[in-house]
Order: sequence, then C-alpha cells, then structure tokens
Amino acid sequence: MRRVTLGDVSVAAIGVGDICLARSAARRVDHGEVTRTLHAALQAGLDLVDTTSDAEQLAGDSVRSLHLRDRVIVATRVPAIGTRDVLSDRLPARYIQDKVERSLRATRLDAIPLVQLPLRAFWRTSSAWPEVAGTCARLVREGKVLRWGAILDAIEDDTAQLADEPWLVSLSVPFSLCARAAEPLLGSRLALLARQPLAGGALTGAIGPGVRLPPDDDRLDLDERELTQIAVGAARLSRFVKRTPPAARSCDPAKAQLERNPRLPHLEADTLAELALRAVIDRGAVALPRIHRHEHVVAALLAGSAPPLSTPEQIFSTLDG
Repeated sequence: MRRVTLGDVSVAAIGVGDICLARSAARRVDHGEVTRTLHAALQAGLDLVDTTSDAEQLAGDSVRSLHLRDRVIVATRVPAIGTRDVLSDRLPARYIQDKVERSLRATRLDAIPLVQLPLRAFWRTSSAWPEVAGTCARLVREGKVLRWGAILDAIEDDTAQLADEPWLVSLSVPFSLCARAAEPLLGSRLALLARQPLAGGALTGAIGPGVRLPPDDDRLDLDERELTQIAVGAARLSRFVKRTPPAARSCDPAKAQLERNPRLPHLEADTLAELALRAVIDRGAVALPRIHRHEHVVAALLAGSAPPLSTPEQIFSTLDG
C-alpha cells in the first residue's frame, strides 16, 4: 500500500472516507454492515477514517475494540457556522472547544488524532484569526487534539495560503477525475485528503439513465441530462479499463461514445472505480472513498497497492471538453 505523509506520521494512500450513518442508511446500508466493513478496512491496513458527527462513536469503538489507537487516524470535523451559501467569518473559541469535547466523549479516545476545521484563507487577515490559532494550539498542549486540518467544499483563489499556517497538516477537498480544481494544491506542505474521489458514485460506472436508487438516496436529484452526462463520461473512460461499466451502455449517447473510442491495447485497471482511485493517489493525494460494504474494502486495497498508471495525463484529460 502506497503511503502519504500527514504531519508527523504517514498514512495509507487510500482511507475510509465519509463514514456517515445517515447517508449509508439512505443508501440502504445498515449500521451492522457499516461496522463490519469498517472493522475489515482497519484490519486490512487502512489507517485514516474520515467521519461525520453521527459516526464518531462507531469510529472510536472500532479503533478501541481492535486495539488500533496507536495506528489509526480518526479524523473528525468541526461543522461550519451558518448556511452552505452564507458562512460565518469566524469560529469562536468556545465553539471549537465544545465540538472537540463532544468528539472526545463520542469516540472515547484520549485525544482526537485529526480535527478538521471549516477554514477559508481570507480569514487569516481578520482580527478573529489569532483566537482560532490560539485555541487550536491550546487544545494540542492540553493533549485533546494531536493534529489540525482544514476542510473545504470548494477551492478559492487564495486557498493555497492555508499551507502557510504551520499548525495545519492537511487540506480536505473534493478531488477526482471529474473535479480537479484542487490540482494546484498538490505537492504543497499540506497533505491533500481527496473527498469524493469517485464523484459521488459517478465514477463507479453504475450510475446512468434508468438507474434505480433508494427513495432517500442523496443522488435522486440528478435529472436525466445529468445522468446522461455521467453515462457518457463513463463511456469515454471505459477505453482504459478491462470491464465496460454498465453506465456506458445505459443510453444511446453513451453507447455511441463507446463505439467512438475503442479500448486501448494495454489496460492497467480492471474497473472504472479502480482507475479513478489510482488516478487520484497517483497525484499524491489520499483518496477517501465511501467504504460502506465489504467489497469496497477489497477494491480499495487493490487500487492502493497497484503501481502508478502509465498514462495519467491522458486519463485526466479524457473528460475535458
């Protein structure tokens, strides 16, 4: 398994991403299966777990029961204040303190290995920034937090400036073959934690027109046009993989695209998901796919242990235009 430096430690290049019980339940994956899958992933060597608040107890219980507290990095999140469109421009010290204390109670760990804050680079010039940095330093001194990272939903022009903060070790952002705005941040001092490396399932090759999703699934708002675009994208990428993804045959535009770009003579990846994960870790990022089923663990291990792809630039440019 390839590894990436995260502050003072190294972690596997693929981690367990977005452990969220509400989302897994909406996709008809029950708590028991998520628990068993997480245990299997940790025992297999995946050592970074990115969890939402409703799964912190699960993550902590799993790490403690498997006696892996010294090896596994449990990454929790401090939620942003405000709405998705209008965020507050500060994180009060008491707010950060309270969220860390809640995570400690939920996980029952002596210290949280990585706490991720919803930071924006322009906050660094505000009068509230010293309070944020000071609070984080104090919580490290008190032994409650071991490392701090930033978590963002979108990349801004000044996001790279967060690498100038010596107390941050990571930056968690969406990054995949479909979402590449974070590419300029690769190679910085901060470890790049790539959320949604499979683009919400689009790069599994299973989503296209006519797909049946559970009634509470968060992807139900995709319209026919978007589903067709996903299917065509899967068809364009299918030339690099041995198994043609089902989405590539799910509609006429995708089938037509499939006929226009036959497979290459030398194929390095078995599935589209494997290709997508390997492309992300080839860039030096830690891929954090949602691993909610046992077969996801096997796929992650295969992708994380495979050698670098021989034509990464060709693969990344396939979805351009």
